[in-house]
Amino acid sequence: MRAKEFRRLVHDLARAGEPVAPRCRHAVECGGCAFQDRAYPAQLAAKRAALEQIFAGAGAPVEPLAGAFDLVASPDPFGYRTRMDYVATRGRFGLRARGRFNHVVDLDECYLVPPEVFAHARAVWAAARALGLPDYDVRRHEGFLRYLVVRRSPDNEVLLAAVTAAGEPEEAMERLAATALEGPGVVGFHWLRNATLTDLSFGAPVRHWGAATLLMRVGRLRLAIGPNTFFQNNVHLLEQLLEEVIAAVEAGPYRVADLYGGVGAIALTLAPRVAHVVCVEAVDESAALARANAVSNHIANVEALASDVAMYLRAQRPGAFDVAVLDPPRTGLGPDVCRELLRIGPQRIVYVSCNPLTQIEDLRALAPRYAIRSLRGYDMFPHTPHVETLAVLDRA
Repeated sequence: MRAKEFRRLVHDLARAGEPVAPRCRHAVECGGCAFQDRAYPAQLAAKRAALEQIFAGAGAPVEPLAGAFDLVASPDPFGYRTRMDYVATRGRFGLRARGRFNHVVDLDECYLVPPEVFAHARAVWAAARALGLPDYDVRRHEGFLRYLVVRRSPDNEVLLAAVTAAGEPEEAMERLAATALEGPGVVGFHWLRNATLTDLSFGAPVRHWGAATLLMRVGRLRLAIGPNTFFQNNVHLLEQLLEEVIAAVEAGPYRVADLYGGVGAIALTLAPRVAHVVCVEAVDESAALARANAVSNHIANVEALASDVAMYLRAQRPGAFDVAVLDPPRTGLGPDVCRELLRIGPQRIVYVSCNPLTQIEDLRALAPRYAIRSLRGYDMFPHTPHVETLAVLDRA
């Protein structure tokens, strides 16, 4: 099954559920929410059934785990996002229409972040237009302002970023930053430049005003993230997922490799319970933040490395670490990383996945030396077809 087919499966199952009045009047057409007009229990049932179906059809060694799939609900299906990327184009500010990449739904409300946060982001966009900063036309590749990105913490502090095309309107951007920093809870404003033709909501830093980073509260930790860095996107479910990852690793004198470690959320949470953690992250900016986060949280047994994961693993001897924690992108681990894990042979693998289809492929690849101990789903993205899974594997 391909990713598109899995999304269609979840969609069809969810659409059969109980209809409800959506909170947002744009929900039926907006691509940000596929199922807001279906009761949340029906959404959960659809995702659980879809996971059971794909794991039941996966064959050994994952098929026996398919029945009665455990799926953890988001404590609140609204206001959960830690990141939103709002498009600015041709006089519209919002998200792409469902199934229509080149059409943007002009939003005057959005409940995936707190309503006051969305209202301020839209006000910043309106201020940009008043300052003569034109929206970017993705078809003609003309204009300036491409995205306004919202990064939001569990404490409702906000970091805003304007992603722009090429141009040097320094005075207008100064004034826009001043407007942005007047918003409730806004601690910083970044100007990022994406001068390519590729439609991305990330960019090279040009300048920032206010705080350079946003502090994310994770238990006792305060972790700095930047406008471009990855972080788990459900503010309500993040700590529960991390707690279950930590419980799966267990406390002991273990050497742990936190692969695809980002800014160190897993590594730094694990640190008090184990002997040593190496946090491996390919993105230099995130690896640097992981190092800074270790220092600011007074944690001495975490080593943060900027490295491709496969390259790092190739340099390790068999038995180099006792536990591997994995949180890869949607593409999964792939054959090279799986092969190196089989060679190194950690006693346990704790695998967080945002794509159960690629996770199934990786579990098959690891099957010669690993048995699946447990498997659980997490609804990190309510109102969408996306679902995360946590697999715990022990060396056979």
